[in-house]
Amino acid sequence: MTTRVDLTPVQETYRLCYVHAPWAYFTRVPLDQQWGDRWERSPYTSEAGLPYGGEPDQILKVAFDGPLLTPETGEHAHPYSVQEINDRSAPWLRTDSYFGGPPVHIMAGATLQRFTELVELAGGSVYAPVGWRQLPELVSKPTAAC
Repeated sequence: MTTRVDLTPVQETYRLCYVHAPWAYFTRVPLDQQWGDRWERSPYTSEAGLPYGGEPDQILKVAFDGPLLTPETGEHAHPYSVQEINDRSAPWLRTDSYFGGPPVHIMAGATLQRFTELVELAGGSVYAPVGWRQLPELVSKPTAAC
């Protein structure tokens, strides 16, 4: 049995800012304002920390699978920093020619909707964490006076 999560309310709000397979991290702040420990150092896999989440619901984390390579893997591997990847020097995830199918490149800043479309195009799936019953509120609601 599977449960589907409706990502419609946030699919254009959150943008890809960090990948540590099998997790993809999305931010709702501008990409150039999102940061984490040692994001300027390479290789990011051994140097960088997870993205900061200073504001409520700033970071959204989803799991993914499929034949997707990170920047440090595959035929065209290179030890990039998070900052370089988020500046679009390389895709966060990509397929390689030996996987067959259409070439897929998932760049920093991809919306959650586009990320999901591209992962599925590559033959993979995107998963919301268990326990997601409701997505984060994006508009703060006024509290009632006591």
